[in-house]
Amino acid sequence: MTNEFETSYLDTAKKIITQGAHRYGRNGGTSSIPAQTLTFNLKDGLPLLTTRKSFYRGVFGEYAALIRGPKHVDDFRRQGCNFWEKWAKEDGSICLDYGNAWTDFHGVNQMEHVLGLMKRDPYDRRMLITGWDPSRLDELDLPCCHYSYQFWSDGCNLDLLWTQRSGDWMIGVPADALLASAMVCQFASLAGLTPRSVTMVIGDAHVYDEHVDTALHQIEREPMSMPQYTFAAQENLTSFIPTDFEVHNYRHHPNLSYELKS
Repeated sequence: MTNEFETSYLDTAKKIITQGAHRYGRNGGTSSIPAQTLTFNLKDGLPLLTTRKSFYRGVFGEYAALIRGPKHVDDFRRQGCNFWEKWAKEDGSICLDYGNAWTDFHGVNQMEHVLGLMKRDPYDRRMLITGWDPSRLDELDLPCCHYSYQFWSDGCNLDLLWTQRSGDWMIGVPADALLASAMVCQFASLAGLTPRSVTMVIGDAHVYDEHVDTALHQIEREPMSMPQYTFAAQENLTSFIPTDFEVHNYRHHPNLSYELKS
């Protein structure tokens, strides 16, 4: 089966490198283009990259930490996610709207509210969670990159529109695709729906200068079939753990190393 998700992902990586505007930001030079999209269907499989090895368990651990409202880097470590140290303070504390705003946005638990709408009326057009609070930007250790999550259902299937202001194409975006998968699978399980498509919209899609040579090597590789998965039934909105995703038939090319930019 053709891996349309990864083919599109690699085509966009090449477009960013060859056609993007070169710009300098807070953490280095990038090639960047605006308003890029990625779409995948979870009925086809899980959006795990096959042109390099993906260490997906840590990403699922990240989602498990986010839904529990992380306040310390240990909240991520307990779930097997070890890449948040770059943004933590010396004492390990961390101030994020990721997750925390989902469950307490000025007193509103948005996740519970949306799940309630989904169960009562899956056709509701207000099934939306936001993580962007301009009043808190100066307090945060890292303002949200992905910040809007809107669900759509036909009464049987559940789709997700995932929006982010910024996307590190070679490291961040593949991880974000897995986070989006976890979110839509969790809500679908709790609402008695079937997870289906995810559309990701990235406002600033960029490749860091340091990633270009490795990215060009990855682009030359032929994608393999999307791996399949099973997802454990959920008890509630804080019950997800990384092993709830069981991945099957994950074939991939050898690993490629990219530096994580802070």
